[in-house]
Amino acid sequence: MKRWQKALIVIILILVSITAVILVEFELTDQQTGGKINILLLGRDAQNSIYSGNTDSITILSIDKKTKKVSLLSIPRDSKVDIPGHGMDKINAAYGYGGINLTTTTVENFLNVHIDYYVVIDFEEFKSIVDALGGINVNVEPQIADYRPELAPAGVHKLNGDQTLLYARFRQDSKGDIGRVQRHQKIIAEIIRESLETSNLPKLPSILSQLSENTHTNVPIYDSVRLGKLLLDFDINDAPTEIITGKSQRVNGIYYLIPDKTDVEKKVTELGLRD
Repeated sequence: MKRWQKALIVIILILVSITAVILVEFELTDQQTGGKINILLLGRDAQNSIYSGNTDSITILSIDKKTKKVSLLSIPRDSKVDIPGHGMDKINAAYGYGGINLTTTTVENFLNVHIDYYVVIDFEEFKSIVDALGGINVNVEPQIADYRPELAPAGVHKLNGDQTLLYARFRQDSKGDIGRVQRHQKIIAEIIRESLETSNLPKLPSILSQLSENTHTNVPIYDSVRLGKLLLDFDINDAPTEIITGKSQRVNGIYYLIPDKTDVEKKVTELGLRD
């Protein structure tokens, strides 16, 4: 199989994996202003409609139009920020208050960056995609295997869709939501690696049909052949990745992460999210 055909497989499956989805859907042209393109990637739990409720995963995918380099910045869902019109609250509540528009504005204000596009995807789709791929290899940490017998034993083994969701949602350790975000990033990388397998090519039509009703985006469609060429040298492992950190705080029994403003500014600057 030719390299660009492999890239097309990556492109399609990145669409379902939330973080790299935008690399396949927009044009990197000089017609757009600025040298960076920032995409807001939101993952939602399937318990509610994709157009309402809270977001469980919030990530900024930033792309340099010149170098084609990408970077990822994840925001823990419990981060306490100012939501316009609603005061200080967890950042994941913005979607329930005002949908994608309010969420975008909230993230832009919090990071002082411009968001060009957005993608909202149902996290339940991870189950379908992982199963369609025949499972993914994940290194299950000992504390997770002890807490979740369904994921035992600890170590590297192949997880099915249900097991992958259990792994992704785990947060009962000292890392809490930060660890959860890190596991999301690990799963995404594994899905991309598995998608490179030639044997998965016949599975793409069924995967795409599952996605059509569960993805909400304003990203323009891009020519598939040119997309393949764009991603020939793309490697998710080379993309610098950061997570917003801060101090834990409980208010009236509710857990919040209070972002460290200095840390936020440092990571935004180092990842180059601004022009």
